[in-house]
Amino acid sequence: MAQSPPANRGTYAKSSETRSLILDAAIVAFAESGLEGASTRAIAAAAGVNQPLLNYHFGSKDALYLECAQAILERFADGMAAATAPAVAFLAQGQGDRATAHDLLRQLMDALVETLVMGEEAALWAGFVAREMNAPGDAFALLYERLWQPGTELTAQLIRAARGSDPDSEDARLDALLLIANMIAFTSGRRVSQAIMGWNEIGAEQVAAVRRSIARQVDALVADTSREN
Repeated sequence: MAQSPPANRGTYAKSSETRSLILDAAIVAFAESGLEGASTRAIAAAAGVNQPLLNYHFGSKDALYLECAQAILERFADGMAAATAPAVAFLAQGQGDRATAHDLLRQLMDALVETLVMGEEAALWAGFVAREMNAPGDAFALLYERLWQPGTELTAQLIRAARGSDPDSEDARLDALLLIANMIAFTSGRRVSQAIMGWNEIGAEQVAAVRRSIARQVDALVADTSREN
């Protein structure tokens, strides 16, 4: 019996590229106009495809919106994987060395700076995520359950471990939330931050300065054990 010919890899690659182009265009459109205001026709035009092809890949505008959130989550996870994996493994061991926890916390925040401040894609994500934060829609639960809540909790657990403090304390969670919130200054608040700092761009030198500032904040948080001991 003759076997079916193998799938055309070139066609698959083109299909994957088309999806990425549509998602990038959709993320920008949804960030600017929201789910209701964005037009699939305009998104298709921005992606360089026709609307039937957009419908073929995503079905509906609502489905496309959720796929945008999913794409943001996947891209963010890829950028953070090298820092989150050792942190999760360390915490799974239970009681560990405070210095190691401190170092892993710094690595985690360094990776966050790399992903959100230096990463070019972060500019695409910022508006979309900011809309869901300020006016929760269908993607809110997805972003909360897979990004905001676990990311904040992982940071809080590392702060507690580095302090050697009560694992049930809420102080570390609040500190983690505020520490991560600093990154908003260079995502949705990027233009304002550049103007305040007098930076024409955010390149390697500027990112290094942000890293140093975040590292100082991490060190101060770990040293501040008075509220929990």
